[in-house]
Amino acid sequence: MFRVTMIIGLVCLLAACSDAAPAGNGSGPGVPTDYDTGVTGGGDTTAADTGSRTANNDAGTSTSGTDSGSVAIDTAGGQDAGSSNADAGSANADTGAGAPDTGSGSPDAGSGAPDTGSGAPDAGNGQPDTGGGVTCQDGDGDSYGTGCPAGPDCDDSNPNFAVVCPDCTTGNHPGCACKGVAANCYSGEQGWIGKGVCQAGVQLCKGGYWADCNGESLPTPEVCDGKDNNCNGLIDEGVLSSCGTCDMSCTQQKKGPDYGSGFNPGKDNSNGMSLDKNGYLVLNEKKANIDLHHIWIANSGEQTVSKLDTKTGAEVARYKACGNPSRTAVDLNGDVWVGCRSGGQVMKIITQTKKCPDKNGNGAIETSKDTNGDNKISGGEMLAFNQDECVRFIVKPNNTKMIRAMGVDKDNHGWAGGWYHKKLYRLHPSTGAVVDNINLGCSPYGLVIDQKGIIWIAGRGCSKLIRADPKTKQVSQHGGGKQYNAYGINVDVFGNIWGGNCCSYHAGFRYHTKTKGLQSVKTIGRPRGVATSADGKVFIANDITHSVAKIDATTLTVEANASLGPGRFPVGIAVDFDGFVWAVNQQKSAASKIDPKTMQVVGEYPVGKSPYTYSDMTGYTLNNFTAPKGHYWHTFGFSGWGGTVSENKTKTVWETIDVEVIVPAKAYIKVRYKWGDTLALLDKADWSKPLGPFPPATFPIDLTKLPKKVEGKFMKVEVFMQAGKDGKSPMLKSLTAKGKQVPVT
Repeated sequence: MFRVTMIIGLVCLLAACSDAAPAGNGSGPGVPTDYDTGVTGGGDTTAADTGSRTANNDAGTSTSGTDSGSVAIDTAGGQDAGSSNADAGSANADTGAGAPDTGSGSPDAGSGAPDTGSGAPDAGNGQPDTGGGVTCQDGDGDSYGTGCPAGPDCDDSNPNFAVVCPDCTTGNHPGCACKGVAANCYSGEQGWIGKGVCQAGVQLCKGGYWADCNGESLPTPEVCDGKDNNCNGLIDEGVLSSCGTCDMSCTQQKKGPDYGSGFNPGKDNSNGMSLDKNGYLVLNEKKANIDLHHIWIANSGEQTVSKLDTKTGAEVARYKACGNPSRTAVDLNGDVWVGCRSGGQVMKIITQTKKCPDKNGNGAIETSKDTNGDNKISGGEMLAFNQDECVRFIVKPNNTKMIRAMGVDKDNHGWAGGWYHKKLYRLHPSTGAVVDNINLGCSPYGLVIDQKGIIWIAGRGCSKLIRADPKTKQVSQHGGGKQYNAYGINVDVFGNIWGGNCCSYHAGFRYHTKTKGLQSVKTIGRPRGVATSADGKVFIANDITHSVAKIDATTLTVEANASLGPGRFPVGIAVDFDGFVWAVNQQKSAASKIDPKTMQVVGEYPVGKSPYTYSDMTGYTLNNFTAPKGHYWHTFGFSGWGGTVSENKTKTVWETIDVEVIVPAKAYIKVRYKWGDTLALLDKADWSKPLGPFPPATFPIDLTKLPKKVEGKFMKVEVFMQAGKDGKSPMLKSLTAKGKQVPVT
């Protein structure tokens, strides 16, 4: 205020500064000069009257800016309205007390009314005037405070905060007052520290205030780098490939209840399987406990059927049969169907005595058995024809005269081939009644049913191979001539048909069911019976050389020959469930047991006179190929298959097959697979050789070590399960396929 007063005084020395009252309007002294105190832009501006004695002269002008202790003066440019509007004298003149003009810059009204400016005079302390009579109170010099133009200050003692003020009692927030040198800091949630990449930083105390936190690590979105980027205790979650790696071309599918994709055994993808309480795959209890360790041999020379234990070679029973029996086929229960050439009858024998009916009601089962412990059956240990209570029935299908083909389908129905009627008859498993028939147009000599349910017939009556579809009844004849004139007939693991042609062509043959091509395989003798194994081998009995040939089903090469000894003349041949090969020696009236690995005879056991059998006399073909004892298959490569590239532009190079399984003693599983770029091609593709058994083999299966790359959009994997000796089933917990996606070229 001191500086303002001095300036006004200086002006008054240079010009007349008082308003003179006209005569008669008052007797008081002249009124001191008026000045404005209106604030513009945050600073004071004062306008002083400079008019003459007869009129007020308001400048009407204001100067904006910060108060600097000086005073802006009204100019002489704006004059009062004249004597008629002059101040009214002492009564209405300016008070002289320094009441300022309003700062509007308008000239006095000439009525003598005093200025009404409400602004208080400058305080003289250098603080800007608010224009409302309140000065700015800024305690920390940050231009914020009570009454300050910048606004109020939330903490007027700390220049670091004005608009937003953290609670400095809760932490070392940057800008808060501090003591000391440094402290650990973290701006994220405290629970993140020490998890994954998240770690605390260091905060320095500078000039009495906390600086920013330096060196801390906060969560970031998860990336595939083997680190826990988002600090949640998990590594690479949600960003890994289905293989659990950062290689997004790697793709993997798991089937199993523990992986959100439970097993669903049904008629289209399994046989003989069921789920346990945990959803794991096990053998159907009924199938797991079936007794399948016998070979049934038809003895044509004495109208009997011998039942041998394949583990010991002992003849445990021999039954009186229909006339001239020559075909035996074991069903899914271990019971046997017998086809007879003389009289055209078919009989069925129950294998487990405890399941045989007590037909005469005497409380005991009358049946053939070894009573003296010599491991063979004598005449006194056999009952008369049709008197044995384990003979379930004897039937004559449609009055046939000769049965020369016998087999069992996946539904456990028997199929009998009538030679003279040139028909196949489907027989009910409980009664033997004919429930269906197929007209072949050619006399059947033997039959086998493949993995798809198609019946293949050795058509010796027309020297052709015959294909019959039991669903559509469509029949087709293939080839012709002596090379198709087969005796024994069987199907291999790949679904191809094998035959033994002894007497006109002197060679075995393989008929490829996909290409419909016939390849001959020469052996050292006359091929008769044919047996196949699940490991891709074929065994052919050669009668006149008294030997058995072992053939690779893929390369068609003879790998080895087993010599049975002179005078054997093997006709029929079969594989048992322990993998041993059995040759039925017609001239010796015995059966030879052969180790398929060494091709050495490990035992020879007597049977009835002149044995003659071509069919599935152990049930091995039925339980491994036609209706496997327990198998489940799954197709990988679709239905939710993930990846980074569109499926229709990629295919998979399959690398591994893994199986999680619990296998009890003496039980095992086997695995096979096939692949294709479409489901149609997959269905037509050949199965691989069965891999295993597991144990002793181990998982995973490394497909990259195979000679041929397994490459296609789809891969089907089949698991075959065999129960142990005590009937305990393996338990399949998961099935996994893994590979690498590659572009389709």
